[in-house]
Amino acid sequence: MRVPLTPSGSAASRSPSPHRPRWRWLIGLGLLSLAVLGLAWIASGQGLGLQLVAWQRDLHRALTEAVTTLAAVPSATAWLSLLGLSFGYGVFHAAGPGHGKAVLGTYLLSQGGALRRALLLSCLASLLQALVAIALVTVLVHGLGWLTRQAMGSVVWLEQASYLLVAMLGLWLCWRALARSRLPWQAAAHDHEHDHHECDCAHHLTPQQAEDWRSALAVVASIGMRPCSGSVLLVGAASLLGHYWAGVLAVLAMAVGTALTVSALALASVMARRWAEGRLQRSLQGSGIARCLRLAGFAGGLLILLLGLSLFMAGVRAPAEIPLLDSAPTSSSSPFGG
Repeated sequence: MRVPLTPSGSAASRSPSPHRPRWRWLIGLGLLSLAVLGLAWIASGQGLGLQLVAWQRDLHRALTEAVTTLAAVPSATAWLSLLGLSFGYGVFHAAGPGHGKAVLGTYLLSQGGALRRALLLSCLASLLQALVAIALVTVLVHGLGWLTRQAMGSVVWLEQASYLLVAMLGLWLCWRALARSRLPWQAAAHDHEHDHHECDCAHHLTPQQAEDWRSALAVVASIGMRPCSGSVLLVGAASLLGHYWAGVLAVLAMAVGTALTVSALALASVMARRWAEGRLQRSLQGSGIARCLRLAGFAGGLLILLLGLSLFMAGVRAPAEIPLLDSAPTSSSSPFGG
């Protein structure tokens, strides 16, 4: 006997409803928010951060000893030891807490981006940090005759400027997300282009892509303009020993190690973003996905804004100390190493 089909057993009723799996995209959005908050913890870690600073101090003493050994016996073994320690210091230093990693990870999680661009941003930010450290010692110590300790003190001002730039970046991202929400069709078209037109075959940048690259370069500038104190101290110590170029090469090797660790974080952020987008695509239609992504973009910009403001205000209330100065070589000689 054939049982008549009821409305609940019809083919139409068996098709997935766009409203039934709404909880899925809520879970995906929640996981994305947790990942962003986890990146915020990276910037504000206390106990682990203090332990990492202690380890960095020990490693930096080893770097100073390697520079001294190179000055006394400039052999291939001494060069390899210095560059290897510098590379390891960069990898280790980048694994600790820092606002740069929090900004980059939050930006990639909330704004999106291709894997290639994530790698490029990581490498550019690490290289810029190294170049700023080298330029700081070159101009202040070699050009103006400052002591290395004085040059290290100027890092605090660059750090505060970096925090302000982070806050401005967050404000810009919030404004952009709100502007796109007022133009839903244009925003949806932009999200579609963003996913499918970041390829080698593009011969020109659309206005939306140019806007994305401007914000990406602002991320690089906000991270890279604050040099690592260890790299400034390393170039200064090498200058005191008459081996300025050894310090420059060591800092560049340090930048390679930093880029390696930061790139891993950047790739993880892009993959987490893609996973969240995949969950959303199974639950929502195109307009709903675009709306959720704009919401995530606004939330990421707001988090970056609050991060920059909180770090700037903390720096104003309690200026940052330079923990690695304990390992600085004490010398009354000229900053030129004479």
